[in-house]
Amino acid sequence: MSFVRVPGNPEPDTVEQIWLEGRGGVRIRTLVAAAPNRPARGTVILCNGRTEFVEKYFEVMRELQARNFVVLSLDWRGQGLSDRLLKNRNAGHLETVDDAVGDLALGLKQLADRLPRPHLLIAHSMGGAIALRALQTRRLEVEGALFSAPMWGIAGLKPAARSFARFMTAIGFGGMIGPGQPGKWRREKFKRNPVTHDRERHARAQALVMAEPKLALAGVTLGWVDAAANVIEGFRQPGALAHLKFPVTILTAAEDELVDNESHDLIARALPQARHEVIPRAKHEIMQERDDIRAQFWRAFDDLANSAPGGG
Repeated sequence: MSFVRVPGNPEPDTVEQIWLEGRGGVRIRTLVAAAPNRPARGTVILCNGRTEFVEKYFEVMRELQARNFVVLSLDWRGQGLSDRLLKNRNAGHLETVDDAVGDLALGLKQLADRLPRPHLLIAHSMGGAIALRALQTRRLEVEGALFSAPMWGIAGLKPAARSFARFMTAIGFGGMIGPGQPGKWRREKFKRNPVTHDRERHARAQALVMAEPKLALAGVTLGWVDAAANVIEGFRQPGALAHLKFPVTILTAAEDELVDNESHDLIARALPQARHEVIPRAKHEIMQERDDIRAQFWRAFDDLANSAPGGG
């Protein structure tokens, strides 16, 4: 199947869609976009967030190609056009974050000859939790990392809700959509949306799902909540991240309603070489924001790329 196309969202140049088989036979849609010139400056591993898919980041990929990077990205299992994990394909589900880590590691291994070093990471939201877990367990090695509004804590997740999700998952009901979560995808109106101030980029993301309804994803399952909470708790163990001795930039969206921004300070203190910056007026999806906000993201990335070993 070719990429989903909508007006105003051209695909990157010299790009290929590749299907890999992850644990349990789950098919993972993977993308490699080549750098325009040789030698490339390196590879950017682009890890997107919950509900997202490669087409949503075509603009970002083209901007990375303009900087002469190769780009690797994928649709996480259970979302995008990768295989869904439940009969209810609208349910956002993961049994364990380590399954997604394994899919990422598989792509890096099988496509290694196309991914020149240095390797830099850009990881957004849930992708930030998956990527940090991959780094923590040494299944991903990079020369520098930028985390955009990473999901290292979930806004509004109360201890009682976390305990309920753990209990229900343990007795076999992890596939249930959580209380208060939407059962179906509905087009999101721009007014009061929690992710961006940019009307055109918001409309583009909605148009992609309307053009291909298989991209749609609704609320999370109790199993997803349990898996997410487990991996977040693992980051907070003493010394869990002390071995990650490379430049890290953490960008916090000042107006984020979806992740716990206080967790960014906590993790920044646990990382040996972390720089933490709050982006004023930004909602959750910093890379999908207005141009003035995105410019701050790209300044941070360029600083990281120039400072990372071999990344200048």
